[in-house]
Amino acid sequence: MVAESPSSIKNEVVGGRYRLGAVIGRGGMSSVYCARDENLGRDVALKLFAPQAPDADELKRQEAEIQLLATLNHPGLVTLFDAGIDTRIPDEPRPFLTMELVEGQDLRGRIRHSTVPLEELAVIGAGIADALAYVHGLGIIHRDIKPGNILLVQIRPGEPLRPKLTDFGIARIVDSTRLTATGTMVGTAAYLSPEQALGQPLAPSTDIYSLGLVLLECIKGTVEYPGGAVESAVARLHRAPEIPEDLPSEWADLIRSMTAIEPLERPAAADIETALRQALVSPASTPGEIAPETTRVLPAMPFRPPSITAEESMEEIREAAELGASGAGDHGPARPMDALNRDRAKGIKPRTKRFWLAAILGLVVIVAAVAAVMLTLSTQSTPDVVPYPTVTGILGEHLEELQKSVEP
Repeated sequence: MVAESPSSIKNEVVGGRYRLGAVIGRGGMSSVYCARDENLGRDVALKLFAPQAPDADELKRQEAEIQLLATLNHPGLVTLFDAGIDTRIPDEPRPFLTMELVEGQDLRGRIRHSTVPLEELAVIGAGIADALAYVHGLGIIHRDIKPGNILLVQIRPGEPLRPKLTDFGIARIVDSTRLTATGTMVGTAAYLSPEQALGQPLAPSTDIYSLGLVLLECIKGTVEYPGGAVESAVARLHRAPEIPEDLPSEWADLIRSMTAIEPLERPAAADIETALRQALVSPASTPGEIAPETTRVLPAMPFRPPSITAEESMEEIREAAELGASGAGDHGPARPMDALNRDRAKGIKPRTKRFWLAAILGLVVIVAAVAAVMLTLSTQSTPDVVPYPTVTGILGEHLEELQKSVEP
């Protein structure tokens, strides 16, 4: 039986509730209609696929798939409302999807107008990458990422256009061997991944490759692999995409990684979104830049009074002075790591933080005591001789100089 043309079934009811209107899009596998949901009284977009052989198992599989796709809910996806099989012609069942009717142009029309500035492209790319991260997390791959399947929507006046990914008509569930290893080339030739072109099993990374080609087309304004289906598919197997030399290196690196011929070398969708969001931090930012660490002011530690006596402090100061005098030798300026290594070689345990705190506090006590005594003696007519503790080494010499400097 000859399949009906899109115009011949206008005004017919599909699925018992959707009255078909004007054709708003056509492809090799399906046609998209503006339809009226007579149950809810709203306009929808209805995608009606080409008639297929009435294989019971195949129809059951397709129905399960489109029911799953109809549950997707993400701001970067065109919302799917319903799905089913049109059985008006028993010998030619036709799957269909109904989705929100989005007003606005697609990315293909935007590219025809002019190339896309990097700041605008970062918004578009991040939105699509976010949507892909969502569907990939559910085990679904889109398989047909291209400018015509990316709609640009004005959410609020004055804000940049936001992307919405549509057309999951040939999406496949990753976990099903039957669906990922079909051995057939399904998708739009200009945006196929190398594994799609070879009819190999697919993974979410196939969408990443296609998105990389879309971003590159937005920058250059031309399709990277033009020509017929076979010519275009084969071209990507022989040469890498040509990235403009004047493109900022971060952008070039991102697109180069997305279009790596090996699927495992491509970044995940979530990583791409993060890189492109970074490019939106400021006009001068580029994908993947890491913000420099900022200097932080730490709160001061509260003062704690010493818990050791002056005698203990003096003993530790003497030990420190003797150690410093004996360790100086002919080894040049002392360095902390040198001293630590020498101690380890001799079997000496490193001094603890408490030791150094005690030494410093002990020195403060001595200086304060000397200053207090000198102040007292300066008020007396006949100064008495004040005994000072004997300290050997360099530290002792400095204390003697301090004593002389405060003598009346």
